[in-house]
Amino acid sequence: MQIAKPFVAAAPIMLALAGQPAMAQSVAAPVPDPWNVAADPQRSLVRISKAALTGSAQFVGGCSKAIGMGFIGTFSRYGGTGLQTVDGESERVLFEVSGEDWKEAFAVQLRYAAAGGSWEIVNPLAPVFLASFSRGQQLTVVNSQRQRVFSFDLTGSTAAVRAMRTTCGIP
Repeated sequence: MQIAKPFVAAAPIMLALAGQPAMAQSVAAPVPDPWNVAADPQRSLVRISKAALTGSAQFVGGCSKAIGMGFIGTFSRYGGTGLQTVDGESERVLFEVSGEDWKEAFAVQLRYAAAGGSWEIVNPLAPVFLASFSRGQQLTVVNSQRQRVFSFDLTGSTAAVRAMRTTCGIP
């Protein structure tokens, strides 16, 4: 399911052509892309994906009834030094989900796979994570040195969570 990109009106800007007075014109500022969501009810799985705010990483994950009740996924395309890169090794990170005036943190183990240059969530996150994910504005991955590694805008996350709850039976 792909959700159309909404636009929000921005402040008017002044445009002037040579020899003519400036005219005020309103320009629309794009809202960040929503999460891509693909549900497969027959196989009881949902795939969601999104690029990090800076484009420094990609997340692909979702849920699968065959794996269990929880949120799973993998980060790839990250070339920074904020995550360890020893093949098969795990590290503890925090998923900080924040809203306008709140923040919740979830401890997560990520395991590095050198063959794919990716970090996989080791154990599915409990369904309680989805409540924060759905209502949050931003998800930030923070490493064990308390450094922000990358962040994701949570626009469209409510539709993603709704699909996971319906298709995978997550409470």
